[in-house]
Amino acid sequence: MKNRLYLGLAAVLVLGLQTTSGAIGDGSPRAMGLAGSYTALARGPEAVQWNPANLGLRSSPSFKWELINFGLNYSMENNAFSVQTYNDNFTDADHFIGENEKLDLLGDVPNEGLRFNADLELFMAAGIPVNGGVAFPLPKEIQSAITTTFAVGVEGELPKDMFELMVFGNQFEGDRISDGLNGSYDISEWDGSGWALGGINWAFARPVNIRTNETLKPYLRELSVGATLKFVGGAYGEVLRSGGNGFVSRVEGTDLESYVIAQSATGFGFGVDLGVAAVLKDGKTTISVGLLDFLDSYSWSGDAAQDCVFVTASDLRVTSLLDVDKAEDVFDNPDVDGDGDTDFNQEVGSESFSRSLPARLRIGVSHQPMERLTVVGNYDQAFSSGFGLETTPRVSFGAEYRLVPWLPARIGMSVGGRSSSSAIGFAFGPFSVFHMQLQLLDTALSTRGGVLPGAAKGSQISVMLFRFNLI
Repeated sequence: MKNRLYLGLAAVLVLGLQTTSGAIGDGSPRAMGLAGSYTALARGPEAVQWNPANLGLRSSPSFKWELINFGLNYSMENNAFSVQTYNDNFTDADHFIGENEKLDLLGDVPNEGLRFNADLELFMAAGIPVNGGVAFPLPKEIQSAITTTFAVGVEGELPKDMFELMVFGNQFEGDRISDGLNGSYDISEWDGSGWALGGINWAFARPVNIRTNETLKPYLRELSVGATLKFVGGAYGEVLRSGGNGFVSRVEGTDLESYVIAQSATGFGFGVDLGVAAVLKDGKTTISVGLLDFLDSYSWSGDAAQDCVFVTASDLRVTSLLDVDKAEDVFDNPDVDGDGDTDFNQEVGSESFSRSLPARLRIGVSHQPMERLTVVGNYDQAFSSGFGLETTPRVSFGAEYRLVPWLPARIGMSVGGRSSSSAIGFAFGPFSVFHMQLQLLDTALSTRGGVLPGAAKGSQISVMLFRFNLI
């Protein structure tokens, strides 16, 4: 145990050089291939992002150091256009998009606008653990793990009228009113947020002795409790409000007025995760419950700024651009800073603000009805929205079958949360020799915004090309 403790401490010394993905813990290929039904399966360093108590189970390696891996997790999703929409309109070079097709495309966009989100998580390191970190034992039967996290995400909403302009072109104010529409195009209702977060997590777990507990002993074979201390820093920005009269087209020219007020800052904070995990008496069923970001405090105060981005113009025409030396001179924007040039941005404040990561509950169950088959289920509940999470409950199911010990195939489905999905995945490995573990490929593909591939409105891919661990 002492040798592994020393190795764990050595790993800790270099952990500051590593970056890990998965701020919300669902970036690994195995987890994604099971549609996120991973709370009861996560072991070793991966358990930190799902439920720290899993570290204290016997099936979790007492020592695991992820040395080399390379891959990525990427997702993109919207609320309007599906894969079928793309196939019908944009895959045939000879296909002409007529008026009816244009109306169909516009009709796919909800009245509240086009919402989209994207996430990127990189797995890349050589000689230093990534996507987890290192798990190692401590005295007093305490199992510990240190991981780092890094994730980038963006979500936003664009006005529907912007797509009408792009698809049909501008229509004169009088004609729009005659057609029963607003005279102006609403291009001012914007919303969204973006973030880049990195952090370090230190988790602890300890088995609970149930041999002397007459209440639990008839039902449980193992019981473990755990907690994680999280230190997170990064950058965050969001749209506070937007507005303006929009875009009005007339014979004599076009009027334009739009503004967006956004705030951004860098910041730092801490959080606490709690968890409990148990293996039932049959030895084949695991129940795992994690309460993530239960306590947290994140302050965004570094370089905090509230900025207004705006543009105004009256009687704007294409010919206006030909009559001036600078294109910006055709706008009616003021000279805010007094340098003699038109300005499109003005700082309106510098107050710090708070935005916490949403607290969320994860409940997972896994069962192994036969040696090579594992079935899993998950219930996820976020208690606030933001950072890619919604308060709508998410339920997921999955199964993993090992065709041979080194070739697992996975399938999963989820409903609720930010979006419904279906997923498939497979891997080659791991292959273990002495205290070394090698995985050649681990990958998963998932739909987003729909269970059926043709109806999906986005996709997610997670690929780990190579992974080498010390165990």
